[in-house]
Amino acid sequence: MTALTWYVARSAGIVAYLLLSSSVVVGVLMSARARFTWPRFAVEEVHRFLAILTGVFLALHGIALLADKVVPISIMQLVIPFRTAYRPFGVGLGITSALLLLAVSLSNLLRKRLPFHVWRRIHYVTLAVWLTATGHGLLAGTDRQDFWFIALVGMAVCTVGLAFLGRFARTVSLGAVGGVAATAVVAVLALAFAPQPKAPHTTTTTIAAPVVTTVPTAFTGTVAAQVLGDNSSPVLSVVGHAGGAGLRVDLLVAEGQVEQAALALNFPTGASCRGTVTSLATDGLRGSCGSRAVRISWSIASDRTVTGRLALASAGA
Repeated sequence: MTALTWYVARSAGIVAYLLLSSSVVVGVLMSARARFTWPRFAVEEVHRFLAILTGVFLALHGIALLADKVVPISIMQLVIPFRTAYRPFGVGLGITSALLLLAVSLSNLLRKRLPFHVWRRIHYVTLAVWLTATGHGLLAGTDRQDFWFIALVGMAVCTVGLAFLGRFARTVSLGAVGGVAATAVVAVLALAFAPQPKAPHTTTTTIAAPVVTTVPTAFTGTVAAQVLGDNSSPVLSVVGHAGGAGLRVDLLVAEGQVEQAALALNFPTGASCRGTVTSLATDGLRGSCGSRAVRISWSIASDRTVTGRLALASAGA
């Protein structure tokens, strides 16, 4: 695993979603018999190419998640929805979206052998693919509450909504456009800031413990991690665990000096936080993760293993 795995997973997922949204818009406009500057066969090829690219970046997203050890995901968890420890419902929506997309892709391969009305009905499943992918990004994405991500998803939802408005409405008024845009914004914000729902399955236990999906007020743990990336790399990462929580510290290095530093913690409950590093030294760091203050004391051995102690507390404590 390299320090770029985490970023590859995030960026590939975002690109796949934007490609999927573009494919849906083109498909809806084609079904509405919209007038295109290009010949219809050329537009169909664009639609098909967008779908293929979506599958490519979706596969890259899944491969990168398998390679990332901060939040371990097995192949079975990547195939069976709602089985991950990390945000099971949101991740489960993403897996469901991928499985539905696979079914649509198989129907496209068998298009010449299927009756047209059967293929067309299967093709309508693409809308479910897009809806579950939208829910996945807003419920499971690590950038779900960042302004740029909310704006990006909001624009995609607005565009798809307007395409459907043009497809089914007899006339499109300015008020209808505003209504679609307002509904899209409210829906995106509601999902982005919604509390994480529980998985739809339960496991029978002798004692039922409450499920906590918020970042703990206080947390301590023994650090066991590894430094990733060589000295010539612009990105160095400390990746491992602190107690039961996944730990990642990313350092952007230029000319031997640390230019930027960021950290992320993923707790066994499914809660997670991302933050910044305010001070960094050879024996540890101080920073913040969400609204919590983070202190890590560590020692780095010659084989680049990292051991130490992490303490998480309320800011100002």
